[in-house]
Amino acid sequence: MASTETLPAGASAKLLPGTTRVSQRKMRTPAASLWGTVEFKTYYAIYVIAVCSMIYTMVQASSPSRSEYHKYSHYLSDGWLFGREVDMSDGQWRTFRSNLPAFALAMFSYVALNWAFRLAVLRRVCAKFFQKPESVQGALPTLWFPFVFAIAFVMVLSGTSIVFILVITSGNYLIAKKVGGRRWAPIIIWVYNMGVLFSNENFKGYEFGRINQSLGWLDGHRGILRRWDITFNLTMLRMVSFSMDYHWRVRQDKEASPRRVDAMVANPRTDKDRIEHSCFKSDYCLINYLAYLLYPPLYLTGPIITFNNFVSQMRYPSPSVAVKTTVVYGIRLLCSTFLMELMLHFVYCVAISKWGHWDTFSAYEISMIGYMRLNFIWLKLFIIWRFARFWAMADGLDTVENMRRCMSNNYSLQQFWRDWHCSFNKWLVRYVYIPLGGRKTSTWNTFVVFTFVALWHDLTMRLLQWAWLIALLFLPEGLATWYFNKPRWTSRPYFRFICSAGGALNIIAMMIANLVGFGDAGVEKMLEKIFCRQGAFFLLVTYLALNIHLQVMFELREHEYRREYAAHNRPPSSEWEMTTNTASEETVRSVRTDGSPSAPVPGTGGLEMDQSASSGSSPSLNPESLTKRQQRTGAATSSNQKQHDHCD
Repeated sequence: MASTETLPAGASAKLLPGTTRVSQRKMRTPAASLWGTVEFKTYYAIYVIAVCSMIYTMVQASSPSRSEYHKYSHYLSDGWLFGREVDMSDGQWRTFRSNLPAFALAMFSYVALNWAFRLAVLRRVCAKFFQKPESVQGALPTLWFPFVFAIAFVMVLSGTSIVFILVITSGNYLIAKKVGGRRWAPIIIWVYNMGVLFSNENFKGYEFGRINQSLGWLDGHRGILRRWDITFNLTMLRMVSFSMDYHWRVRQDKEASPRRVDAMVANPRTDKDRIEHSCFKSDYCLINYLAYLLYPPLYLTGPIITFNNFVSQMRYPSPSVAVKTTVVYGIRLLCSTFLMELMLHFVYCVAISKWGHWDTFSAYEISMIGYMRLNFIWLKLFIIWRFARFWAMADGLDTVENMRRCMSNNYSLQQFWRDWHCSFNKWLVRYVYIPLGGRKTSTWNTFVVFTFVALWHDLTMRLLQWAWLIALLFLPEGLATWYFNKPRWTSRPYFRFICSAGGALNIIAMMIANLVGFGDAGVEKMLEKIFCRQGAFFLLVTYLALNIHLQVMFELREHEYRREYAAHNRPPSSEWEMTTNTASEETVRSVRTDGSPSAPVPGTGGLEMDQSASSGSSPSLNPESLTKRQQRTGAATSSNQKQHDHCD
């Protein structure tokens, strides 16, 4: 995303807490297209044969005519497509699917009531706010109804447990207000929130009867979601976001005058502005805080949005959210849900994995079941997060797309984690990775980040092992990137084949690591059946097929880069427009920066961050009015637009 400030040549700006510098670099000329070459026409033919074989094998492995079927059929439920049963053995998907009508009703009720309240009440009572949003500070009028609805929504979900939720969140609010701006404030904030995480897990959401026997009757009225502590992990991330954003706001006031900090709030032009530019100090109030934590569309699942970004969009709505884009997004969500239904009616990968007996399956069948198991996890989370994002878009709030790429369209471990639960990735970069040193201590930071990710998901040794295995896999990928991403290699015509050789190993390693971390009982037996002497030929064929798949992925990345390159070299618009992240904008950052026509080196990404920043600081504040600064920056950017790449 483009930087919002351009410094004079040779100037060095002081960076403020909680913000990052945006680097600019020249864009290389894209390589010629390979789509119509004889090589790629051969790949297309292989694709058709391989995909048909994979589908046939997966459907046959789940056929009712097989002897294994009756041993795992108790995991299946009555289906509604083609007279087949459906695999509903995954608890998370079963809960979401069965409660989807209730979620849809809550969504339509909330959106309709909120828009009616804005049009019928706020437009009359708070006309000044809509004419000049910065004129109202503190509890925003656009959050009055979300705050009231959120309290009622959480009471329905958690019943009397809302007492525990409000006590914990209020404690975090008081701590942030008390210690915000002090050097040791981040330590206090993190100790409190990690303590909440461990305490919630240890006490299983707490019970009133343990506090006092006379209060035991309250435990019988704990709402629909008795284990509120399971979803509270997401609320904990928002608590940290509020506390750290407020802490950085106080620090900024000490390093620059409050007036200069406030000048950056008005009219944000990019998503980066919304995240890094602090709110007005009075915006960090209790009503805004609770409305943010309990915001109904994002409360249960995310995507995660920072406090600064949330309040900014409630004051200045994002122009990227329109009726047409929201409707199209909803249609795509319905198509994705139907695809999931189709898959679960024909491929019983979850039920077979839970059954966990692999003796009668071939290595090819086992690998296909494992592959579909991972695809099921991806598609499940994809749909759940898209539903929440669709709800937020209908309410006028834009959030990050959590799954920006299909699981099968990733070859780099680092890029894979950029695109998997993307909003969590951005949260980790802002509140963990950069404050701990960023790229200066990237090896150590990677282990710390993934250890936190494992503990945040669940306090089990299995997930810790998975996290450390993933962190270890970053090392060979980083070494390969460092060694091969040099002109003597990237200028070679066979460079993309070297990349595919390493990328194929990466894909196999990622599949194994994620099966170990998120697979069911019996995954060890599954891997033993594949990685044995009898499975050697299958592994060789798989490795060669993955190399072909990677060549297509490399060309797809280059195609995306060609589109961005063409857009970048168009004549600049006369007006400022809000820019938003897209899949192509995020993924091209790692491709061929040396100008060679070769394939991207696997793993040139990393945790998604501004590559020039490692200290968590940003461009200095400008005391001039925003309008003048926009005009100056617009002129400078227009003159340099053909020379620089505007990166996140």
